[in-house]
Amino acid sequence: MAERNPDISRFNKKAAFFVALAMFAQESVWNFYDAQVPASLRQYIGSAAVIGLLMGMDNLLGIFVQPWMAHKADQHKAKGGNRFRFLLIGAPVAAVLFAFIPWAISFEMLLVAMVGFAFVANGFKSIAESLTADYQAPNHRSKGNAVARIGVALTILASAAISYVVVDKDLRLAFFIPAVLLVIGMYVACKGLSSQAPHGTAQGADESPQLGLKALVLDIFTSPDKRRLLLLLAVFGANGTWTAIRSQLTPYLMEVLDLSRGTAGSIGFPAGIAFLVAAIPVAIIADRTSRAAVCMLGMLVVALGCIAVFFATSTVQVSMAMALVAVGWAAFAINAIAILWSIVPNQKYLGTYTGLYWTAAAIGQTLMPAFLGLLVDLTAWRYMMLHAAVLSCLSALLVLKVVRSSPSRRQEQPEEAA
Repeated sequence: MAERNPDISRFNKKAAFFVALAMFAQESVWNFYDAQVPASLRQYIGSAAVIGLLMGMDNLLGIFVQPWMAHKADQHKAKGGNRFRFLLIGAPVAAVLFAFIPWAISFEMLLVAMVGFAFVANGFKSIAESLTADYQAPNHRSKGNAVARIGVALTILASAAISYVVVDKDLRLAFFIPAVLLVIGMYVACKGLSSQAPHGTAQGADESPQLGLKALVLDIFTSPDKRRLLLLLAVFGANGTWTAIRSQLTPYLMEVLDLSRGTAGSIGFPAGIAFLVAAIPVAIIADRTSRAAVCMLGMLVVALGCIAVFFATSTVQVSMAMALVAVGWAAFAINAIAILWSIVPNQKYLGTYTGLYWTAAAIGQTLMPAFLGLLVDLTAWRYMMLHAAVLSCLSALLVLKVVRSSPSRRQEQPEEAA
């Protein structure tokens, strides 16, 4: 047997930092989008269901755009290139469209800005997400993704801070700040990663025949190994539930607790801190036990947090309950995609499978906010978090199927190339 590369299992700390920076830059705009655009829509629309549908429609674009662009990035990387040009072109265009949102003076203009931003930003979202798999060995991908998720969690704090300090004073400036963070952060991240050596098959050109996107998708449904399909179904439920909670939380707090738009949008401070604290521990626990089991337990914790928000009567209680929700979400978000990376049949298509992961997430993110809004319309805003708790439990049941179908922890790691 050929001698194993001594660096094969080394955790690349520099790459993890720069990937986290790229994720921070990318999610700065998405987090602020979810927190503040629903309130902009309320100026024109009174139905929570319609607001939820429009907030989910941007994810509908991701269903088609993300796997297609990720597959293009895989093909470009296999020919000896890298993914950076997709990020460096997409980020400035998305930033301009995002900054235009508060300048819209009609519903039609607002809708055009929303769709334009969502189309461009979805085009490079999965490409940025796949950077962890590019630069970390399989046995370190949960940890690498935990560091990347810390970058995402910091955007919750940044979004909450901008909402609290800037939104009620100057909405246009508030949207401009995340747009600038996107451009600068993505440039610095790509510059830093360009000096790091990619892991494994990403290290050189691959002249083997390329499989089409259609063939890769069909294989998920026709393969005797159903783990990938079960996991994507779980991703659909869990990501959809999280997005439904996040996208409707600001109007929920404005209606139920009579908070201002800025105060309601800033309620995520404790949740962001809780995510930061939980990120590395849940990755380590998952590596030592079962990633799938940790994901399932995480969604049950999300349900408990939603129930706590339902009974909360003050901003302090809501903040503490949302911190619990964030811990549960961390357990799922950090480990679910690492499971998929470990069970794909060909590591050459990590970007494509990352795109399919976010396609499943986008379908859930499209349907769940509208469904939760419909439940609110049928009952009242007061019961929104109780409905969300039920949806979280259903998501946990989907993950349970993955738990029962998962191999042992050792089998979950792909074999290294000799």
